Amino acid sequence: MVRQVILQLDLHRHLEGSHSPTALIDVARTFDVRHPAFYDAAAGRFRTPAELVAEVTMAGPTDDAMVFYRCIIKARAAYVSVPAIGALARAAFREGVDDADGFEMRLSLFSMARTLIENQRLDWRAVTPTEFADRYAQQILIEVIAARDEVQAATGTPMLLRLGLSRTFESEPHYRALAAMVIEHARALVGLDVLGILPPPDTEPMPAPLVTILDELRPHLPDLTIHAGEFAGHASIDRTLALSPRGIGHGIHALESPATLERLARDGITLEVCPTSNRLLIPTRLAALQAAHGGQAPLRALQQAAVHCVLGSDDPTPMGTSFRSELEVARAAGVDLVRLEADAVRRWTEITGAAPAAPTVR
Repeated sequence: MVRQVILQLDLHRHLEGSHSPTALIDVARTFDVRHPAFYDAAAGRFRTPAELVAEVTMAGPTDDAMVFYRCIIKARAAYVSVPAIGALARAAFREGVDDADGFEMRLSLFSMARTLIENQRLDWRAVTPTEFADRYAQQILIEVIAARDEVQAATGTPMLLRLGLSRTFESEPHYRALAAMVIEHARALVGLDVLGILPPPDTEPMPAPLVTILDELRPHLPDLTIHAGEFAGHASIDRTLALSPRGIGHGIHALESPATLERLARDGITLEVCPTSNRLLIPTRLAALQAAHGGQAPLRALQQAAVHCVLGSDDPTPMGTSFRSELEVARAAGVDLVRLEADAVRRWTEITGAAPAAPTVR
């Protein structure tokens, strides 16, 4: 019997962008989080999930990345304790199960620990690096791993966790302490990710101390992905290729350079393309790319350049999307879905060492 659907593997999804309005309100009620985003003080009640949508979801495309980050910041107001973060993680994993046959979740551990400290009305910079890593970051990591394991065991859906490190790199000593702590939990993770953007002129830098930390972690977490070629041009991708990543988050600006495309194809690097995210966050640059390629969507043009590509939902809540929605966007754009599935299976196998199981017919 011929399968009626393709294997749905979401290989670019962030935990901090996966807190649905329903999950956020449930956690706010359970832990009595009376932040204005969740609680209407004038009415003396918690908001409904429908009322929260406008606070944590982008209204439309904009070149101002702060619109997106404000959505994330509001959701982070629920990070009031490790158990609260655990409850949000469990909800995110459960909702991921409803959306995909398997997925990889990016864990921005530094920002989550920093936010937890700030939400407890403390100055995170005054917390020693060792305490930051052991008392805060490690407890969050243990809780998120437990949440993943619990939902995975209950549902049978494979879920991968990848550690994200931000190129904003606020404090080298704190990052170093966090990295040293993570090593003992490496078996529960599948690799490293570099994410984050900075103000111009260099929006996607690779700070030298961060590169050193990556080098020290890679013996324990060898699979590296890097966000590049999203807010910056193909030179950002060229620079990151020197670090030998196996995946590049977004990377659509590789279309600016035939040489970059050729190298990606030759070296078997996978681009993690997130159509709705690009439409919302970089509308002007996206329009220019599409115009330069005959109106084609980047994912289709990249496939035609023989570059391996997978699909990602990125941050489902602020983007107002899901993996299933992204699949329909790709279908409407004329993307080769058979090839997309083959590249997803290839990449999953590269990450885990085993091919994913075939999906059941929905």
